[in-house]
Amino acid sequence: MHIIRYIFLVPVFFILVTLLFVWVNRRRKAMPVVWLAPALIAKVFAGMLYGYLYAHYFPVSDSWMYFRESLIDYKILLNNPTEFFSVHANTGSITDFFSNAPDAFWSNAGENLLIKLLAILNVFTGGNYYLTSILFNCFTFWGLYLFYSLAHKYFPGKGSLLIMFIFFLPSCLFWNSGMDKDGLLIFFAGTCMFYFDKCITLKGDVRSGVICLFSFAGLLLMRNLTAITFLPAILAWLLSFRKRRNAYLYFAGVYAVCIVLFFWSARFPDSAYNLPLKFAEKQHQFLSLEGKSKLQLTPLEPTVASYVKVLPEALNHVFWRPYITEIKSPFHLLSFAENLAVIVIIVLVIWITQKRTALILHQPFSMFLLTLALVNLLSIGYLVPFSGAIMRYKAFYVVCLLLPFINCIKTTPGKSAELYI
Repeated sequence: MHIIRYIFLVPVFFILVTLLFVWVNRRRKAMPVVWLAPALIAKVFAGMLYGYLYAHYFPVSDSWMYFRESLIDYKILLNNPTEFFSVHANTGSITDFFSNAPDAFWSNAGENLLIKLLAILNVFTGGNYYLTSILFNCFTFWGLYLFYSLAHKYFPGKGSLLIMFIFFLPSCLFWNSGMDKDGLLIFFAGTCMFYFDKCITLKGDVRSGVICLFSFAGLLLMRNLTAITFLPAILAWLLSFRKRRNAYLYFAGVYAVCIVLFFWSARFPDSAYNLPLKFAEKQHQFLSLEGKSKLQLTPLEPTVASYVKVLPEALNHVFWRPYITEIKSPFHLLSFAENLAVIVIIVLVIWITQKRTALILHQPFSMFLLTLALVNLLSIGYLVPFSGAIMRYKAFYVVCLLLPFINCIKTTPGKSAELYI
């Protein structure tokens, strides 16, 4: 694509998607218009910056790899649509849900879906990475928009703070703006949360139920482990929402049962359903890879003792690494600063607002976010031995982790936010 044409089309695409979101927001009235355009600008710019940096300064990029593969499917779509929409995945292994084999259906479903979507978007962009990035980030932005709408419902009066942490937290803004699976995960996750809430608050809302199931199916295809972590959180949210008290009891009960079932599955005669073994095999796949940011991580074994032994390492990797002595790039510095800020915010809020913070344990939505974030962060710590990958995978869950504590910050009209004392 000629550079002059590209320079002309970028602002045209951006104006069109901005007008679209302004029109949608006018109907929903979920987000202040004064914040909508800056949030969208930041998202689009981060996506193009992500592409530029990985095209010129870093040798490996999942985003560019998926885009280049989508160009092949884009040509197939134009010349042979029937071939494009055919399923070429190994559907024979579709029943082996926990398979870690490279050619298994569930190992490749997310990548195949992403590449197909990018190929369709290429029809409107002529196969230009940066224009396709603008359209792709509309999906991610929509997931965050729905997530914000839901958070604002349960955390009223915290609009500006919610916007800052959901749309402008550096790690989530940058890492989830690349054209990879994490961006689509946010789209499906935000949609699933929003419409599940509608299902439990508006009884008989069939449309919301269908959309919720569709988005959960999207999570399954993108990353089945992530979808599984949603199930206990959603079940506990449903149970505690109906009782409307002592949410922590329902969440503790549901997760206690899930932990027991997880390790009890090791007794199944069929190893395909031995969850501790499958999880350990997934970690071993990561450990077999090489990379500059590789961390020392003890290999898991399918036993309770092994998981308990590796727990401190998993927590250390997601909450503290990289250490200040391990900073080798601006990304490491950003991650170190954000890790420190997250811990300081949580500790400060708990210390100053002890009684207020305790209310988190009784609020179903707060407990949903807290448990969903902790389980996924812990899973990332157990599985991933690369600090670079950890930064990308955990970005959205850091937002989920922070929001219940952000709700403990007092805001009054016309004044800056302050902690409840």
